[in-house]
Amino acid sequence: MYFRLMIVSVVVAAAVAAPTYDTPIPILKDDRTQNAAGEYSFNFETGNGIVRSESGYQADGQENSGAFSYTSPDGTPVAISFTSGAGGYQPEGAVLPVAPALPYERTQDFGH
Repeated sequence: MYFRLMIVSVVVAAAVAAPTYDTPIPILKDDRTQNAAGEYSFNFETGNGIVRSESGYQADGQENSGAFSYTSPDGTPVAISFTSGAGGYQPEGAVLPVAPALPYERTQDFGH
């Protein structure tokens, strides 16, 4: 009986603490452009502080750059900028983890 009561209490507490999505979040900005050459851009901003922008074009493959920002649930501001293309996806931002330095110096080139 105690175990069932504990489970019910946890389920009720989780249901009460779960966020609700009853109120729509307004779109404050939504700008988009595109042309026949494959160039595009978009920018949008929402009422809850999410901002996103990106632009791209064709150049021996797709080249893109952009950024997004928001506030995480714990209150941390998150801002990421990126480029992508022949060199792959390359994000930058203070919240991204950084690999530790290698404990040795590489001496082999591997043909690159």
